[in-house]
Amino acid sequence: MIARPPGPQTKTPFTVLGGFLGAGKTTLVNHLLSNARGRYAVLINDFGAVNVDAALIAEHSGETLRLSNGCVCCSLTDDFTTTLIHVIEAKPTFDHIFVEASGVADPWAIAEIALVEPQLALDAVVTIVDAERIDALISDPRVGETVQRQIRAADLILLNKTDLVSVNARSEARAMLSALKPGVRIADTVGAAVPITLLDHAEGNSRSRFRADAVSHEAQFRRILYQRTADFLGEALRRALDEMPVALLRLKGCVRVAGETMALNLQWAGGRWSLTPHGPSERDLSVELVGIGTDALDRDVVKAKLDLALNAETTPDLQDNG
Repeated sequence: MIARPPGPQTKTPFTVLGGFLGAGKTTLVNHLLSNARGRYAVLINDFGAVNVDAALIAEHSGETLRLSNGCVCCSLTDDFTTTLIHVIEAKPTFDHIFVEASGVADPWAIAEIALVEPQLALDAVVTIVDAERIDALISDPRVGETVQRQIRAADLILLNKTDLVSVNARSEARAMLSALKPGVRIADTVGAAVPITLLDHAEGNSRSRFRADAVSHEAQFRRILYQRTADFLGEALRRALDEMPVALLRLKGCVRVAGETMALNLQWAGGRWSLTPHGPSERDLSVELVGIGTDALDRDVVKAKLDLALNAETTPDLQDNG
């Protein structure tokens, strides 16, 4: 519990956005910030991945992005509790606080904070699921338990990327989700575009305080930080992304590609990847990627494939950085 002097308090709705790596949580955050019905605060792990319309940005200060519609987006690179305290104590107060959980986290472990913090009211746990990959993920002995835990924590499930699967596959995915969490509400989405009214505060919503001890699964996963001062050759990068090992689950970040006038956002998950405009960047690094895989992942293999795609004319910095 966050200590605070006694006095009248107004509870702020608190929603946790969970889901496995690559399901579409960051896309959902962008949708939230661009279509907010009130003054929202969104706390995320990867600030750099948020690609809000530049016309909405009123101020970009350090790890905080302030929008013209009154919303803010705060990075969780520092202590979570400290960031949350700043958001709770902000004046004027926020209408709703959203937290994007990491792709391998149990969203309930974050949701429990709202059950003991007197200024927060737990509104919901929303879990976003990749319709194309959910069958394989649930049955995967390495990550299946993590994915199932995320689904069981949900009040609302967003079955995302339904445009990539057949009607039958969508029905089968819904059946799997209902079996794991009977009675849960499921909404089909494309590009995580969900009506904001579906995520906004639900009057009278209450959650049970009963919960078995949360189990951390972070130790089952291996993280990668890939930083280089060289840019990529476009075709070589595409080949490298197509050849990533199966133990890699997620790779994302900012890259520069020879011939492109601006930095690009790279998103890779489950063998699918995309490069989209990042916008102007003053970063010294040409490449900064973060990744995560199972404990079977050989990080050196991933780095070696990416290094082969670097532009030899830009003097690559091949120093290992984690």
